[in-house]
Amino acid sequence: MPNNLHIALAEPYWLLLIPGLLLLLFLLQRRRQPQVLSLTNWLAGLNREVYLHPKISLLENHQADAGSKKIRRKSLVSFINMLMVFTLLSLALAQPYRIGKRLPDPPQHRDVVFLLDTSVSMVLRDYVVEGKRIDRLTMLKNVLVHFVDKLHGNRIQLIAYAEQAYTLVPLTNDYALLKFQLQRLQAASLTGRSSDLSHALLYAASQYPAGEAQDVKPVFVMLTDATRPDRRIDPRVAAEFIAQRGIHLHTIAIGAGSYEAEDTANVTLVYHPTNFQLLEDIAKRGKGSFFWAKDTASLAAALQRIQESEKRATKVEPMFVKQPLYFWPLFGGLGWLLLLYLTILLRRRTTA
Repeated sequence: MPNNLHIALAEPYWLLLIPGLLLLLFLLQRRRQPQVLSLTNWLAGLNREVYLHPKISLLENHQADAGSKKIRRKSLVSFINMLMVFTLLSLALAQPYRIGKRLPDPPQHRDVVFLLDTSVSMVLRDYVVEGKRIDRLTMLKNVLVHFVDKLHGNRIQLIAYAEQAYTLVPLTNDYALLKFQLQRLQAASLTGRSSDLSHALLYAASQYPAGEAQDVKPVFVMLTDATRPDRRIDPRVAAEFIAQRGIHLHTIAIGAGSYEAEDTANVTLVYHPTNFQLLEDIAKRGKGSFFWAKDTASLAAALQRIQESEKRATKVEPMFVKQPLYFWPLFGGLGWLLLLYLTILLRRRTTA
């Protein structure tokens, strides 16, 4: 950590005015322009009109011959005055500042893309909560709605899919909107009846092109029962394609893994258990992890583990508190001018 005495300049190029000023003063001195070099003459003329005779140069030359030592001393004082004032003002323009304590690093965050299966099989009721059976989609929505509040600091995107895929909510940290849209999800309403995992994965990947510069890649989380995936494109191949882009793909199995969990009392749809093996393979090819949401607690735990494992600190240069110091040289230059002006006024009173 830098100490409090470390001083830096925000605009150091303004210091180039100082050698330029030295060169200008030297040239004026060589050309014998005392009126230009004299700050006191300039200040003295601020509150009165000054008239110069056309032949003033003859008088100045005569005075120079009569008192060359006095003139040289006066020129030296004028040179020092101008150099001091313009040096202080140039330093103020360079904006010096003191570097203080280091600011806290930005919080760890992640862009999380949830791919939510809304195929017709998500209405199967193989979850039991408080003695009552609920369908897969209701369980998924209830857990996600509560889990969104734990993802503060992350941007979240929701993609709903079945036969087709569409963006339900783009990347956002508007958590109220995310929870509202989650509650509106319905099975087999807009995206078709059967699930196409490959299409959903490729749709999500298309929104993050490989050539696009990103310091931190998003993480994909697919929540599905994977009962009847469309095999026109193997979802394992799609998972490998995503992994090649530096994106981790996690899968969470929704539903039971055997026929024993079938709700035989209310048979409205042919029951299919979740394909665990397929989802494990997809997660492995996508360089992610596989989880089974066997109940609401395990789904919440899976989401929590994904969040913790995928945290990435933002890569930024360390930032420190900057205490501006430009007013010190600025006040110094103005104070120097004020001192010269007061000296002139004092001389006038003593000679009056």
